[in-house]
Order: sequence, then structure tokens, then C-alpha cells
Amino acid sequence: MFFSVNRLVLIDEINKCNRIIDPKIPTPSLSGILLEVEADKISLVSSNSSVSIKTVIDMGKSDLQIKETGNILIRGKYFLEILKRMDDDIINISSVENNLVSLSGEKSEFSLNILDFSDYPSIGFREKGDTVTVNNIDLKKSLNQTIVSVNEWNQKIVLAGLNFSLDNSMFYITGTDGFRVSRKRTNVLNEIPEKFETNIPHKSILELIKLLPEKGECKIVSIDSHVTFIINNTIFQTTILEGQFPNVNAVFPTDFNTTLYMDNKKFFKLISRADIPSEDNASTVVNLILNNDSIFIKSNIHQIGSFEEVFKEFELKGLDEQNICFNSKYLIDSLKTFETKNIEINLIDSKKPIVISSSEDMNLSQIILPMFSN
Repeated sequence: MFFSVNRLVLIDEINKCNRIIDPKIPTPSLSGILLEVEADKISLVSSNSSVSIKTVIDMGKSDLQIKETGNILIRGKYFLEILKRMDDDIINISSVENNLVSLSGEKSEFSLNILDFSDYPSIGFREKGDTVTVNNIDLKKSLNQTIVSVNEWNQKIVLAGLNFSLDNSMFYITGTDGFRVSRKRTNVLNEIPEKFETNIPHKSILELIKLLPEKGECKIVSIDSHVTFIINNTIFQTTILEGQFPNVNAVFPTDFNTTLYMDNKKFFKLISRADIPSEDNASTVVNLILNNDSIFIKSNIHQIGSFEEVFKEFELKGLDEQNICFNSKYLIDSLKTFETKNIEINLIDSKKPIVISSSEDMNLSQIILPMFSN
């Protein structure tokens, strides 16, 4: 095996694969990255049994020149360290013996031990099934706006990730931990399939966010117990969370007694001030009292301190008297997801969920269940 390639491009592609590798995985070969050198391309494959990645460098791109085909199984961590220390724009990579690979440039040459590629398991990447195609930037933004409501360690396994689903021909990404709900409607670029629903684990979502570039489209394919994300030259495949995701439509109120219109940053700073730090990092219970043209925000942490502030920079629609308590962290997390100047706080009463939305982004909704102060 012998090829030459742009060093920085190879670093980028190996980085994609190396991030998911678990050094403690019981299958020794899965601690490496498989390089499959064919006549017209190089494929790099890695897996940790739950998530698998395949990325391709094509001939004619990235200064790739292939002189001899073959396969090698590299230790990504050490391979990256050597590549980063080299100065050459173009490097040569060749297998020297069954257990050695050479990396060379104009001035330097390194030899690294490699693993036995024949031990690497065959990984099937599923590229056909129920499919939706979305814009990369839209998908990345939607994931960041909804993952805030996910608890990775939720005892109900299906809630330990994000739900992707179609509802009335609309594509939704939803997260919930049972106390709050984040939901984002995302535009689909292809013809809407008859059905599409799957649950993606929290860790897989975090890796997907890192992989998504600023440009291009992502093809999402759901089949059996896996979901595949095809992003430009990279295939990202993950197992799914089994179970029935709850019907969140039932908890989204549509009729409100009170709607408060306000500047997002100003309200965010107000709630942040009320979020009193404690020694055990417990969330603060914040009390919102609406009385005519004023909002009173109060909070108290036993043996730490208390907070009270009057806020008048809002517009009101509906009842001018409300008294509700909520988790400050949940509200702060929700407000951060809005990139809009203004937000709306929609209330019914002290026992019904708070719905946060914005007329500047009708596709995003955040729900927080009320709580009671001690």
C-alpha cells in the first residue's frame, strides 16, 4: 500500500473517526481506524459498537495520489500526533511490513506500529430506508436548541436522547426529560416519506453536532435499529433508543390566559440574577408574580440568601394577575436557545406548563412544568 495526500485533509478525516473510539472497548481491533486504499479513493472507518463512521477521500481531491492499494489498521491517537508534528503539505504513507507503516515528507520520516486489519469486523453502513434530507445548518441549530431538555441518564431509556418524527407532514426534533420539552420544526428538502420516527442517543447527538459542517445537506436514513446520517463525504451511523417516545402534543397548551412579550436578553439577565448559587449546585425555585403592570421575581436559597426585583419592561395580553414558580435553570436553558430579540412567555395558571416562544421563530417551542417552592 502506498499513497500521498494533503496532510491537513488527512488530519481532518482521521479526527472525525478518532473521536468516537473507546480505548477501553473489549474488541481490540475497534481501538483502531481502518484505512481501505482502493484504486480511486481512501475510506476511513471507525466504530465503538454503538456509533460507526465512514469517511472518504476521493482521487482528484486533497492532492490524493494512489500508487498501490491495500488496507491498514492504525492507532488514530498516535497517527494524529505524528501528522501534527510534520511540516509538509503533502505526505507519503506506505506499509513497510505487516506491522509497520511509514509516514514521510521531504525532510522527515516516521514509522509506526499498526494493528492487524484482518481482525477488524465488517461494518454494514445502511444507506437505504425511510429518508428525510435537511440543511446542515438547520439541523445543527435544531439539535442545539432541543438537546437542552435531554437527560442522558434518564431512567426511562427512550428519553435519554432526541426524537425525530413526522407529524402532519412536518419534521420535528423533540427532547424531554419529563419536566420540560424542547421542540423544533425543521424544513425537509426531499419528498416527505410516509413515515419517519426514531430516537437518537444523547452521545450520538453530541458527536453529530461536531460533524455537521456549515454548508451542504444531511440525508437521514432510518432502518431497523439504526439511523444513518450521510453528510457530504462522511457517513455517521448510530444505534437507536428502543421504546415509544411520549406524545408531547398532549402537553402543549394552545389557549393561554396570559402572554408576556419582552426582550429576551433583558429577561434572561433578570432570571440569571435570581438564580442564586448554592453549595450543592441545586437549581433555584423562582417565583414570578404578575400584578397589573409589574412582574415581581423572587427567589430564596435557605441559609444562602434571597432575591427580589421588580420588572416592568414588558407588554401584556390577557389576565394581569399570575403567580407561578419554576426551575430557574430550565428557564435559563430555554431562553438561551432563542436567537430572537423578543420572546413570549405564555401562561395559564400556577399548575399548567409555561410555554416559551417567539413570533420571530415560529418553529421553536420550549415548555417548562411549574414547581412549588419549599
